[in-house]
Order: sequence, then structure tokens, then C-alpha cells
Amino acid sequence: MIINENKLKYIIRQEIKEHMIQEGKFQDVLGWIKDKGKSAIDATKGFLLKLKQELAETKEGSKILIKMVRGNKLTPEESKELTTQAKDLAKGIPLLGLVALPGGGIATIALVKLAKKYNVDLLPTSFKEKD
Repeated sequence: MIINENKLKYIIRQEIKEHMIQEGKFQDVLGWIKDKGKSAIDATKGFLLKLKQELAETKEGSKILIKMVRGNKLTPEESKELTTQAKDLAKGIPLLGLVALPGGGIATIALVKLAKKYNVDLLPTSFKEKD
């Protein structure tokens, strides 16, 4: 008996599907996808909230910078905030550029994890985990 390629693929797919359903694997896979999807959504929300906070801090920093450029005297708190924002920008802009490259999201995550392993601080203050 000769079976064409499409018929063979169909039979194999049916066997796999039946095996997955019988063993409960299909439900396990769906559960895993659902869990990972939820954690990805939570991580994205967390990232966007941190980004929003960092943008608000940068806006405040720019107001302080304008005050300084106009010749007004800065308070010690304003000087400290401006210094922190300058450091955050110096850290964030290269990471943002890396994210924009193809595969940059994964490369950025790997770079940040590698830097953390060697106690190198690459993240702006808003993205640091609070202890």
C-alpha cells in the first residue's frame, strides 16, 4: 500500500494529537502558555510603569537644568537630583539604542544580567529593584 506524503503527515499529526490528549499533555502545554503569558504581561506592565517614572524624573531633571542655565542657584537637593538624572541618562541611552537593534531586547537583558553578576550598575534608578 502506497501512502502519499500529505496523508502520512495527517496520520502523524492525528497520532500526536491523540497521544497529547490522552496523556493530558495538551492541557499541560496550554496551562504553561497561559502562565507564561500572564508573567509576560505582568513584566511588561512593570516595565512601562518604571519607564513612566523614569520619564517623569527626567522631566523634573530638565526643569532643574533650565533653572541652572538661567543662572539661578540650585538647592543641594536639586543638585543631587540633577546629578542622578545625568547618570540615569548616561546609562539609559546606550541601553535604549541596543534595544532598537534586531535582537537587541534579548541582548540588553543578557548584558544587564552579566553586568549584575560582576556588580556593574547599568540600570537607571527607576529600573532598580527595591529591597
